[in-house]
Amino acid sequence: MHVQLSPSTLCLCRPLANIISATPHSVKHRRSQIRKSPQPHTCRFSETRRASRVYAASGGLFGGLKKALQGKEKPQRDGHRVEFPPCRLLKTTRDYELRIYDVYPYATTPYERRDEGFLALGSYMEGRNSESARMNLTQPIVMRYEAATGLKTMQLYVGSRKGDPPASQLPKPEPMQHPPLPLDPSVTLEVGGGEVVAVRAFQGQATEAVTKQHCRHLIKALESDGITLGLAERSGVFRLAQYGPINSLSIRKNEVILAVQL
Repeated sequence: MHVQLSPSTLCLCRPLANIISATPHSVKHRRSQIRKSPQPHTCRFSETRRASRVYAASGGLFGGLKKALQGKEKPQRDGHRVEFPPCRLLKTTRDYELRIYDVYPYATTPYERRDEGFLALGSYMEGRNSESARMNLTQPIVMRYEAATGLKTMQLYVGSRKGDPPASQLPKPEPMQHPPLPLDPSVTLEVGGGEVVAVRAFQGQATEAVTKQHCRHLIKALESDGITLGLAERSGVFRLAQYGPINSLSIRKNEVILAVQL
């Protein structure tokens, strides 16, 4: 299967390239992986259906993510708006989902303790940037792990500014093309997306042992279906996405994410 990003989405790469550290090769590689635009499917999140009803009923993140994948997100007051990276669902199985992510900007920082990463990225989103701009709440928090080097980085999608309509509500949805520069030297802006990923969802505490168990399960399921991992993932790289308030006793939704080649 080959898929292609729309010209309106790919145009994001040009203005972002002036302010981020992504290499031209990495952007071109992401473009070349996506060659045909798929039709969106309905997202089920079968493994978290019961918890999804709880969050959706309270205006929570599970319902918001489902609506975003289905293209049914509705306008909300700034204080309650949650935005997600632009993506579409390609396939759902009992073990995982396949999604295609369009190109989007994100802020990232290396970290040792999670609270350090939360603080650095949260400060950027709350105005510690070159324009003192405050951003609308985005989800999920994504942690990227490199097994070979032990490097850990945290990522957060940069959505719309407070007071602006989110990309999903615009006539031609496009992520922010000119995000403000971070003032914290540990925070940088990067280009994400332009890829197809396999996602396995689970609930509860995302400890190292539990996360690696779900990662192994996902890899085994992909191998069984004849799906090839991305180049970095073959060397042990994986991502963990977490939804919901950072300090909360409510049910937390987690996702193991692996880039794949179709």
